[in-house]
Amino acid sequence: MVARYDNITFKAELTKEGWIIDKPVITRAGIFNYNNGKGKIVKEYRPDEEVFKSDSLNSLRAIPITDGHKGILSTNSELDGIVVGSVMSPGVKEDSNVVADIVIHNVKKIGSRRDLSLGYQCRIDETPGEFNGQKYDQVQRDITYNHLAVVNKGRAGNARIRLDSDELVSFEMETDMPDVTLVAVRLDSGITYQAQPEVAVHIKGLEDQLKDLKTRLDKSDAERDTAKAALVTANKEHEESLKKERDTARSRVTLEEKAKQMSIKFDGLSDREVKIAIAAKLGNKLDFKDRSDDYVDSAYDMTISNEESKSKTTAEQKKITTTKQDASSGNSGSSSLDARARMIARIRGEQTNKKDAA
Repeated sequence: MVARYDNITFKAELTKEGWIIDKPVITRAGIFNYNNGKGKIVKEYRPDEEVFKSDSLNSLRAIPITDGHKGILSTNSELDGIVVGSVMSPGVKEDSNVVADIVIHNVKKIGSRRDLSLGYQCRIDETPGEFNGQKYDQVQRDITYNHLAVVNKGRAGNARIRLDSDELVSFEMETDMPDVTLVAVRLDSGITYQAQPEVAVHIKGLEDQLKDLKTRLDKSDAERDTAKAALVTANKEHEESLKKERDTARSRVTLEEKAKQMSIKFDGLSDREVKIAIAAKLGNKLDFKDRSDDYVDSAYDMTISNEESKSKTTAEQKKITTTKQDASSGNSGSSSLDARARMIARIRGEQTNKKDAA
């Protein structure tokens, strides 16, 4: 929705209380000129079907009449010191115009000013076209009125006012709004331009929303990074836990195999109890009562290590003994064979010598 201010003059009539009452032209259908805040005039078409829509006409009832435009009003505090009267009725179609009952209470506040300018919001349809031979840039739709301001000069050009002398006068159409104080708006691109106060407020609201969204995005990114780091840590801890469980299982299997070899029953026994039983079986006389698990582990490892050393030494000695026996047995056999061979050779030699002698 955008804000617009349209200017129409009204016919002034004083009551005995000093109030001004009238049923002036408030607005009309047709093409209006607006300053877009960048020094360009934009022609906007207000078609009959939008201007005379019942919702739009009903929105005129009870809106405040203000001393000039102070932006689109939204709270009672914004009305302090600027309200001079009120629109008393909904709008009524009169030819191509809209009229409504008004009352001005604070006549001194408006001074010699007699022109009116509507402040309203509408939806802009950026479809260009042509109306009564005049081209326009875009169309106003869904018009909702907010206030009616007393200004120096009007915009519509089809209303007449009645002064104190009852002299009817006409006025020229205005193409901008000198009664509205523009404010500087700076965009992110670095461009600064003059805009109506409500435009500046709207832009500030959008900037605040953007800042809030960025803050929330940064927070979400931080939470995502934290969750990602936590997931990596959890996976690492899980892998370490699985490895520890595998190592523990292997150790238990090895321990049970050792117990089986030594005919030690291990069902229902803890690792500590099985180790103590094996160590005792191997001749370890240590008292393990009230000793820590680390102490039991160390004692068990030393016992197993000593047992393995003894077994190795025994095996090596047996191997040496076996080798010597094999060597001794081999030499004895060889000597017997040699002696027998020599004896046979000697006998044969003696026989040969006897034949030669004969």
